[in-house]
Amino acid sequence: MNLKHSISAISIAALAACSHIDPLETPLAQSAIQHQTPLTDQAVIADTVGHSAVGATALAWANPSTGSAGVIEQIDASNDGPDGCRGFVTSRQSLDGITRFNGVACPSGDSWKLGAQ
Repeated sequence: MNLKHSISAISIAALAACSHIDPLETPLAQSAIQHQTPLTDQAVIADTVGHSAVGATALAWANPSTGSAGVIEQIDASNDGPDGCRGFVTSRQSLDGITRFNGVACPSGDSWKLGAQ
């Protein structure tokens, strides 16, 4: 009987060890999750304006973080002054509806931001 109880105890311990499931986490997956910060629509629009040619028209933009999208209708060359800011007109389609607005995008370090510097 002692042998039978020992075998049972070992079997239960082995099954208990096998039933614990750790989630699969690789360094690459952890890195992607930790560094994923949602972008604002303003950041996506400013980046699109900043990386496009002055005078460009009909530039589509989309933000997967918010589900919003739109079209930059024009980038105004008259606002491309010494500070590098650019005026633009864009639409924005979101769950709230469709809006159209004028804005200014200015360089800010390695990125672009909406509004004056």
